[in-house]
Amino acid sequence: MARKSKVIGHVTQGSVLDDLKVPPEMLAIFKVKAELHSAILEIASRFSQTELQTLLQESQPRISDFMRGKITKFSLETLLYYADRLQMHPQIRTTGSNNKTHLLEVFAAE
Repeated sequence: MARKSKVIGHVTQGSVLDDLKVPPEMLAIFKVKAELHSAILEIASRFSQTELQTLLQESQPRISDFMRGKITKFSLETLLYYADRLQMHPQIRTTGSNNKTHLLEVFAAE
């Protein structure tokens, strides 16, 4: 008996996060976390996982999850803590247009 392939395809129209069916306030959090994770990862990749365990005061499995991009396992507070431990001085700035809509941007200064 032949099996039918169950491949689900979708072409995104911009950010993958924009295509998710989650409330807009959650999308904002996901975007900030992804942006912050990317900035931290750039700095963290300069260290070995053993060094990161010491610097971030985390277990090896947590460091591995972080380095492999499993950011759903980390709160925004934890990511901000990691950035601070790596001396990145994280800041979150909000900017808005005339209609009072605010966009969050994460800046991680080295």
